[in-house]
Amino acid sequence: MDWSIRQLLVVVICCFCSSVNSEEWSLTNLPPERLRRNLTSLYFEDGRFLTGKFSHLRHYKRRIRKHVPMPPVITKQAPSKHIVDPRELIVIDCEATGSPEIRYSWLKNGRELDVDSDSSISWSAAPNSGTITIELDGDNPDKSYEGKYQCKAANHRGTAVTNEIEVTITASPLFAFDEDREITVPVGAQHVLECLPILGEAIPPPNIYWTKDGSNPIDLTERISIDADNNLIFANIEEADAGEYSCRAEYVKLGTIRIANTLTLIVDTASPRGARAPSFLKRDINLPPVNRGEDLTLRCITEGLPTPEVRWRRTSGGALPAARAKVVGTSLVIEEVVERDAGSYECTASNSLGKNKYEVMVTVNAAPYWKTEPEGQMLAPGDDATILCEAAGTPTPEVSWKRNGEPLGDQANRRVSGTTLSLSELVKDDSAVYQCIARNNLGTRITNAYINVVELPPIMLTAANKKYAYVQDQDAQLHCLSFGSPKPQITWYKEELLAGDRYQILSNGTLVIATVSTEDDGMYKCMATNKFGEEALQAELSVKRKTRIATPPIALEVKAGNEAQFVCVVDKDPDLDLTIVWLKNGAPLKPGSRITTPVLGTLLIKDTMSSDSALYTCLASTTRDEASAQATLSVIDVPEPPLNLQLSNQADVSVTLSWDMGNENNSPIEGYTIQYQENRIMPGEWQEMKVIDGRDTLTADLDLNPWLNYEFRVTARNKVGESEPSDATERYTTPAAAPNAVPGGIKGEGTEPTNMVISWEPLPGLQQNGPGLRYEVRYREQPQSRRRRQADSDWTVETVNDPNGKEFVVEDTPTYTAYEITVQAKNDFGDGPLSDVVVGYSGEDFPAAAVENAAVGDVTPRSVRLDWDPISEEDVNGDLKGYKVRYYSEDDPDNVMEKTFEGDEPTALIDGLTPYKNYNFTVVPYNGKGDGPPSSPPVKASTPESTPGAPGALRANVVDSKTLDVQWEAPLEPNGVITGYTLTYRTMPGPGIPEGRLGAPMEISVDDPATTNAELSELEEQTWYRIELQAKTKIGPGDMKELETSTSDPAPPLKPETVEILDTGENFINVSWVPAKVGPRPSQFYVEYRERDMHADDVVVNGTNSEQMWLQTESVDPDPYSETLQKTIDGLNPGTRYQLRVVASNNFGKGWTDIQETTTEGESPPAARMTPVGQQGWFIGLMCAIAFLILILLIICFIKKSRGGKYSVSEKEDALKGDPETQPIKDDAGFGEYRPRESPDEVMAKPPTGSIPSLAGSDKPGSETDSMAEYGDADPGMFNEDGSFIGQYGADKKQRPPEEPTSPAAFSTFV
Repeated sequence: MDWSIRQLLVVVICCFCSSVNSEEWSLTNLPPERLRRNLTSLYFEDGRFLTGKFSHLRHYKRRIRKHVPMPPVITKQAPSKHIVDPRELIVIDCEATGSPEIRYSWLKNGRELDVDSDSSISWSAAPNSGTITIELDGDNPDKSYEGKYQCKAANHRGTAVTNEIEVTITASPLFAFDEDREITVPVGAQHVLECLPILGEAIPPPNIYWTKDGSNPIDLTERISIDADNNLIFANIEEADAGEYSCRAEYVKLGTIRIANTLTLIVDTASPRGARAPSFLKRDINLPPVNRGEDLTLRCITEGLPTPEVRWRRTSGGALPAARAKVVGTSLVIEEVVERDAGSYECTASNSLGKNKYEVMVTVNAAPYWKTEPEGQMLAPGDDATILCEAAGTPTPEVSWKRNGEPLGDQANRRVSGTTLSLSELVKDDSAVYQCIARNNLGTRITNAYINVVELPPIMLTAANKKYAYVQDQDAQLHCLSFGSPKPQITWYKEELLAGDRYQILSNGTLVIATVSTEDDGMYKCMATNKFGEEALQAELSVKRKTRIATPPIALEVKAGNEAQFVCVVDKDPDLDLTIVWLKNGAPLKPGSRITTPVLGTLLIKDTMSSDSALYTCLASTTRDEASAQATLSVIDVPEPPLNLQLSNQADVSVTLSWDMGNENNSPIEGYTIQYQENRIMPGEWQEMKVIDGRDTLTADLDLNPWLNYEFRVTARNKVGESEPSDATERYTTPAAAPNAVPGGIKGEGTEPTNMVISWEPLPGLQQNGPGLRYEVRYREQPQSRRRRQADSDWTVETVNDPNGKEFVVEDTPTYTAYEITVQAKNDFGDGPLSDVVVGYSGEDFPAAAVENAAVGDVTPRSVRLDWDPISEEDVNGDLKGYKVRYYSEDDPDNVMEKTFEGDEPTALIDGLTPYKNYNFTVVPYNGKGDGPPSSPPVKASTPESTPGAPGALRANVVDSKTLDVQWEAPLEPNGVITGYTLTYRTMPGPGIPEGRLGAPMEISVDDPATTNAELSELEEQTWYRIELQAKTKIGPGDMKELETSTSDPAPPLKPETVEILDTGENFINVSWVPAKVGPRPSQFYVEYRERDMHADDVVVNGTNSEQMWLQTESVDPDPYSETLQKTIDGLNPGTRYQLRVVASNNFGKGWTDIQETTTEGESPPAARMTPVGQQGWFIGLMCAIAFLILILLIICFIKKSRGGKYSVSEKEDALKGDPETQPIKDDAGFGEYRPRESPDEVMAKPPTGSIPSLAGSDKPGSETDSMAEYGDADPGMFNEDGSFIGQYGADKKQRPPEEPTSPAAFSTFV
């Protein structure tokens, strides 16, 4: 819009305002830019746009009126009922906005009020205010100032008026006078304390309440209530009701309390009133209508004993309004009544003696109020205007209209139709304030609505080039707020005109785009147009990714004291900052030492407690949107102990226990356990009495025992566990009584052939029922004939006075004789019940005779049946339990076997025998005492031959690539005479192949039973075979032994793969290995092992250097069905290091794995910790003794030599020179008389024996010096039997062959 057009717009507006005087608004001096700036400031504030119809922008009307000619609008007025305190200034508010300036005037009781001429009335000093203030004499207020006031606010655009304001001066009259009185009422009776009437009208009505003994107001209950006349009513009097009562009136407005006379209530307890069913003292049957907005009180004044329980319900018109309804004592109070609260209500009063009820009807009247309150409108000339004014009330109000506070006159373009005022073809003279008046018999309401006719081109009030950011799926709003008259038409563009269901233009010009996506990004243009011009603006929309909860927190149930953690993972747009707040039951959760958020999105609650149970919300927020997810935390714990234990229905041996449920701690109670403690049997120890299942069972009938002092307690249980016990009840004592139980377990059994022990189970302490407990034992021989009962005098009666007695011994009884027995408990309070008769027996003796005529019946290879004559009843000497058969085979007579046959049948089948054996059998009768004599002589039987068992072993060794040598062992169970073997073999694709895929069988018959091998030749190379072998007797072939093997190259097997030590203990090592999958097949595996010295490189076995010596386990056969094999090495020393290797072998050689080492667990025993012999004490002592003896011998030799004597040895040698038998053997042979007749070669070949390690730890050639080292390495022949030194006559060690080792321990021969 160029400058000339804007100037023209100003001229038009000036013409529009030409009829307005100098006080009115003028546009002639405002340039267009300033006009835009002023108007923009009216509609844009703090970055927020107002929505709604242009004429509905209430928050900005005051600012509009400063710049645009506006009719008056009432913004503040006093309430319709204005009750004032005469001691204070009376302020009657009236404020309005409009342009030009507002002029105020007042009406009182419909007549003009001259404010300026009344000295008691003054105008408010606030600017643009029509509020007036009236000052009265507080001690003697002038009542003439009471009345109905109405304010008018006017300017050249119209006149607005307020509602009528009724001013009333408050009053606080006194109670009528009466003397203080005393009133006596029987306890239990109903009574009414009357409140004195108030003298005069109280404005406003006071708050009436009662006090007792001058204390705080009495709380209203179901027993104590106040009626409509303010009387205090007791449904029944209790002794605690005695006291001084007074009725009081509190005038809140004046801050004054009036007190009536004092009524002293005396409660007569001598003549109480009895229980009675409820009745109503007063009924609000003819309840007057209640006005809308007031509080409704429905009273239910009852009396009765016990105190009636009062319940209210609505019987018509719907349910009680829960948010506004409450019960105070026995009264139902509904706050701020509305028309829908009308209907019938029912009060029910009930107690244990009956029930009573009555119904009251509620009617609601309403002074006029607005359903649709008209709004002011700013329109352009030529527009049409409609003002809608809808009022409601009971009775229905009448609606009338005024213009500027005056009755409507005739006007051609104006029409009134009930609640609607219409104007057509508006002109500037139609600008005015129209009053809508609603009136019924309860009051009058007035509202104002202006019509303001203005001409103005569109002006954009929204800032241009504004940027908007929204999140996916939100509804975006792009604002285009404009100002103009007539109202501008708004259109939106994004490259082209926007149209469709997703786009909506609100009445204020805002564009709403439903559920935006990234495709909605971009620039948008808004165009505002009316008949005076147009204006455009641009806006930019940016759509962000929606914030969502990717992983919501999950509901948790934790035990109290444990940790709870919620995790909330959020996905959001990277351009937006994220904040996560945790809420507990909708309120922000404040972190602390126990409740933390260690990372964003994680809530950690330590040491959980019951109060932590709640609904937790993860609230994720960005600057553009938010997302939330909820999860519950349930902190469960054992229940709280039950409460309020009570005993009722008390009897001698029973009582009823009741209790209240404690807090369940978020886990439902599943049941209760009743415990008791008594003072006599187990004092101080709580014992379980009864277990109750179910949550709501809160009583239990308890059966008690006499002569005890009880106390009880209860525990509750839920799925977490058992609660702490409740507090114990008071003690409850049961009186003593006679026993009511029979001793249990009564029986008679003999320990000897001549006695019978009558025993029973003593009554436990809980069943003794009183002092002086004893037992009366009665017995007699059982009659031989049951046709006639013996007289009671035949009973023998004995008394056991020990309360804990449990047996009585009857001596000198016949062997195994039947007795009838009874036992009865008695105490000082009487006799218990007599037990049933029990049959017992005196003691048994061993059977006196052996069975006779034992004979062999049916015989099979594995069983023999024996028959015999039973022994007589007299010889049994007791209760015959059965027979035992003892047997053995004649080839193993020491292995005697026994089978027991219970019962008295004189026959037995002995199975499990071995075929082709000779057996001896004897039969022994036995009773409860033991075995009788065996039958004699033994019965002999021979089992016939049968088919043999499977051969004991079956293996195949590779001879060459086409030949297998099959070897086997005879069956362990030949079951007869082996006559030969049948060997069958056939090809197979591989190990474990089903029968149907095997090759044709080939059979070899071995008729010589001594032959245990067969050679299979001309076999296919590298082929698997199944070999089956059966042994034969004359009965036929026996069980089959199978072997799956294969031909292979005639070479040693490859070493096993992957040796692993599976387990190691103190005395074992478990080894596994994987056999080689290719190469020649091994026939067996075994493990070689040896000890390794922990302190040296050499392997030590029992103290001997034996690196070449390996021990080996039993062999393990190859298993084609298993990938791994294993073997356990047993009998090892604890704490010892071992070397081991796995060996695969066949006829052609062996394959060894690498050596592995491991150490057994445990402490190494002293013997296992191989201390070198040279460091052992015994050896050091021995060496010292030998050295000492050698020293003595050297001294003796030296002395003899110095005397010129010969060694006796020389003489002996000279005497024997002619006898070759006695010549000493050369070299290392020593002295001839002490050596066997062996050739030098035999001596050289014979290994040293009895050797021990040398002290030096190595073998070195000896010398002819006298050093002790040389003596230590001397040969046995260097010393004579008398210890003389003859080393010079022995062979020179230096002449020994170099390949012969010197003995490491020559001293052993000397010793």
